[in-house]
Amino acid sequence: MARRPRPRLAGLVAVLLVLAGCGEPAVDLDPPARQPGQHVLDEAGLLEGSDVPNRLSSLAEAGLDVVAVTYETPQASLGESRRAGQLLVEQWDADIALVAVAAPGDFTSTDAETRSRFFGLESADQFAVPRGLRERIAEERAPPLAADNDWPGVFTMAIDEIERELAS
Repeated sequence: MARRPRPRLAGLVAVLLVLAGCGEPAVDLDPPARQPGQHVLDEAGLLEGSDVPNRLSSLAEAGLDVVAVTYETPQASLGESRRAGQLLVEQWDADIALVAVAAPGDFTSTDAETRSRFFGLESADQFAVPRGLRERIAEERAPPLAADNDWPGVFTMAIDEIERELAS
């Protein structure tokens, strides 16, 4: 007598197949090829007129290639910022990427309850940036500056922290 497929097993397989296809969305960033000496991709226009590009150039001259990216996307999230950082580190062959991502209009929003924006850093080597440094920058030092919409200040602070701990 032939065995009939078990409905529970077939249902479980179907659910697993659906979940397997439901990973994180692709990063909503398509960085152009890196130009010689380029350290900033400021799609959100947050760093215009700041000293951030010069500071990153100085770090590169000291042997640490840190790049920065700002952009807006409806899918702004911590995961999006991490994927963008990993993408930029890989495509631009950098050591560390500093990433600020927000939902459209949220970089300048003063409504703390509804805005969606994230700042973080990713490195080519997961052990290159100590966890304590990563947490100090992204979780302790950046939020007060970001709350005031001081995005050049966020990036400058991160550069200062990296310079103090990694470039010495």
